[in-house]
Amino acid sequence: MINAIGAVLLIGGTAAFGLSGVFRLRARSRNLATITGALGVMQSEICDRLTPMSELLSQLSEEAGYPASLLFKNAEEKMKSGLGGVSFATIWRQAVSETPELTLKREEESVLHELGQSLGRYNANQQKRALEYAERKMEEFCKKADAERDANSKLHAFLGVTAGVFAAVILI
Repeated sequence: MINAIGAVLLIGGTAAFGLSGVFRLRARSRNLATITGALGVMQSEICDRLTPMSELLSQLSEEAGYPASLLFKNAEEKMKSGLGGVSFATIWRQAVSETPELTLKREEESVLHELGQSLGRYNANQQKRALEYAERKMEEFCKKADAERDANSKLHAFLGVTAGVFAAVILI
């Protein structure tokens, strides 16, 4: 009886581990979509409404979906604190790096870092081009994440359950 309970717990634990991989893939895809949407809002606010950066960061920290809202909140807080006259590019880079909830890969983080070099520094048309480029790249990353999620979700779940069953059979 104890062996059966142990086997069920073992299978349940490994299945949960496999499912956590599925949830991470889904969350990553959702995070990239949220960031992409927020970049679109940034573009319209900067180029069409000429919204000041501090106001835009405040607005996006409230309106953007999680976890993009954390990025904008971090950038807003760093901007308010002033950081001793540090450039916006540095503030943005720090905000991107210090928001692990975004679950960005190095190349995705790099695109956002590049965007920070243009935000608030050039005229609206140049910022629009930088935002369009970043949005396009983030859409590509989002599509790749969706494809990875679709390809690997079933695999993660299956391997979690299979590993548990295999271990339970060996132990019994």
